[in-house]
Amino acid sequence: MGIQKEQLKEECPVCGALLLDTLQNRSLSVSLLQQASQASHRPVEDLSIEFQTAFQQIEESNTRLTFDIKKIDSLLTLNSCGSLCIIGEQKYAQLLIDRLCVRSLLPRRHGGIEQGYTKIISVDAGNCTNVYQFVGFARQYGLEVNKALQNIVISRVSTIYQLAHLIVQELPKIIQRFSSRNKIIVIYGLLHLFVSDPHIDKTDAKRLIKEISSSLRRLSKDRFVIVSFADCNGEYKMPLMSVFEKRIEITDDIDDGKLLQTKLYDRPFKRNGLSRNAAIRKTELTLVPSV
Repeated sequence: MGIQKEQLKEECPVCGALLLDTLQNRSLSVSLLQQASQASHRPVEDLSIEFQTAFQQIEESNTRLTFDIKKIDSLLTLNSCGSLCIIGEQKYAQLLIDRLCVRSLLPRRHGGIEQGYTKIISVDAGNCTNVYQFVGFARQYGLEVNKALQNIVISRVSTIYQLAHLIVQELPKIIQRFSSRNKIIVIYGLLHLFVSDPHIDKTDAKRLIKEISSSLRRLSKDRFVIVSFADCNGEYKMPLMSVFEKRIEITDDIDDGKLLQTKLYDRPFKRNGLSRNAAIRKTELTLVPSV
């Protein structure tokens, strides 16, 4: 509601000045937005407002990624957007990732994340992918194997520079190439190349880790990013930790190697809090529970 002309002739009750003499009519400029941004310690672009349909909000709130392992799913809430890192021995981390990815391909009523298929975009940084694990899980879940495999794309890299280029420069282009709304980004053995080369330039390595971390943070804003790496040198691991909202740490074998001891964190690393422990039988990683 605008100010009427008669109101402009009123005097200020404190100083007696006319509103007509003191008010200015000007548009809100970019410089004023910048001043407001600086005052609130937020960048200008954060002042923009995004809109969603009510249907999109319901869809997102009802969409969950699950491992179909009760001890994990009861402690971790994974949505179709966000990030998770799995730290520990690669073969167990890979089983968890492959299982979650194949399960996500199911229709939602059976535990997947949409009616139809999503797209899994995988980067193998540790020369560890095993397509037969995808086949095994697809068969257990009753999926058509060929159709499931067509929705999983894999790229392998052999140097830290290839890895950084793929994640920072190429992944956004690859993501745009696929029409599927739901996309899961997987990076197996993210730090393997950084810790396996004794002659690596550490200055370059740390710079590339920062670039990779920034890219993963951007990618996880509107899709799900899941990364695995072995527990290793803190100077490479620590810059990555703040990227991930959730994490699973596979700590050791217990009960003569029949159980895996895990720690589950359902909050960002910067608000670490307490972990919750779960002992998981190794057979639970490979066998889908019967309905």
